[in-house]
Amino acid sequence: MTADALQVWLIGTDLPDSVLGEFEALLDDDERERAGSLLYPARRRQFIASHGAVRVILGRHLGVPPGSLRWRRGPHGKPELAGPGPFPQVSLSKSGGLAALAVAGNRRVGVDIQRLLADLDVTRMARRFYPPHEARFVTSAEGTARQVDRFTRLWVRKEACVKVSGGRLLPGLALSVLGTGGNYADLARTPAGPYLVRELRVPRGFRAAVAAEGMRPFSITCHRIYLGQRPAPSQASELDAQ
Repeated sequence: MTADALQVWLIGTDLPDSVLGEFEALLDDDERERAGSLLYPARRRQFIASHGAVRVILGRHLGVPPGSLRWRRGPHGKPELAGPGPFPQVSLSKSGGLAALAVAGNRRVGVDIQRLLADLDVTRMARRFYPPHEARFVTSAEGTARQVDRFTRLWVRKEACVKVSGGRLLPGLALSVLGTGGNYADLARTPAGPYLVRELRVPRGFRAAVAAEGMRPFSITCHRIYLGQRPAPSQASELDAQ
């Protein structure tokens, strides 16, 4: 995989108990402890499904047993593959019944996926966390559905940028990802440097974005893993980020 080719997997996390049990057996002690600490069964199942799927996908990609993969925390808390490399750069996000995994070569990457939440007070949140011009962009939309859409499309871009290097989300919400004329910007300038950002095609009711460090164009191959299926790089679609 070259530095300018990104792979993204969209993973359905509502898995049968049989598959979920297989995935749980692949997790390391830290992952099992984190899963066990989750109070709500639905979130615990989602954690096991997404982290198990990540291990299967990366194991196939690297040609190693999924259970042999080990993780470490980077300088800013971002999970990284540990051990003798070189390893690809990875990022994971989950929301609702979906997870998104982004994999790149030698270029740091971040991905975020969010389910649209109609009952979320997005105008209040935008005024509190977003730059003023973005808050006005959200509140100026006609109707709640469009306000939620605008808020979420901005959010996934911001969080994808934060996940490139890791760190805290709250400062990242002040990052401007809206261009002139109400266009969603493809280039985000952060204290850590510029990031190229692209929106991903995801199922209805979700929004997602992927970001990569630097300004070089990159291509995206998106693999969809449907509910109840084991991860397999099938039904891939090519997208180009300019």
